[in-house]
Amino acid sequence: MKVNLKELGYALFHKSFVKITEYNKDKLENKTYIFGPNHTSDLDGPVLWSSNQNMKIMAKKECFENKLMDRFLTSIDVMKVDRDAHNGSAMMEAIKYLKKNDEEKIFMMFPQGTISDINKNTLGRIKEGAFVISALSGVPIVPVFMEQPRFLRRSRIVYGEPYHPDILNERRKIEREKLLEAKAYWQQEILKLQKQAVELEDRPIRKLKLKAKHQNNNNG
Repeated sequence: MKVNLKELGYALFHKSFVKITEYNKDKLENKTYIFGPNHTSDLDGPVLWSSNQNMKIMAKKECFENKLMDRFLTSIDVMKVDRDAHNGSAMMEAIKYLKKNDEEKIFMMFPQGTISDINKNTLGRIKEGAFVISALSGVPIVPVFMEQPRFLRRSRIVYGEPYHPDILNERRKIEREKLLEAKAYWQQEILKLQKQAVELEDRPIRKLKLKAKHQNNNNG
């Protein structure tokens, strides 16, 4: 019998080992979006992937170094990206994917680039990829706040309002000042959703537990 990985993932990450409650998801129309969540753990991608249909995730190439992990990530539509490369090929591949046919789909990127505390991030930590891909493809970004998934603990995901970052000039070239404003807007929206998560359940967000290698990932 063939195993449905998405159904299995949902059972594991939302109902069993991790207990996730999602808010505002029903307000999203059936359209194509770019999800831009904050990034608190290695479980963030699988948690969102397992509860959203037709989702492709962009992840750093280092995640694919193990052969078994490479096969698994490829099987669940994770796109490999070299964060040290500057040729824009990954961005162009993402834009092509988003503009291909009229099928509704979700593309997910972590604007923080790697695991870090959104409450301590400088704008230098925020990467430009999601905003550039959104502007060039015409697909809106949905800010998503994720409370750090924790074993056998309740966590919250709060979806925000879709928006189009205005970062292009009349020649469709990126304006750096507008790009900086777009990064600041995304960060502010995540912090608003974090506050909303507290209000929705009348309980504070759990203190982050970050590995030593992630604790100082606040600057770019």
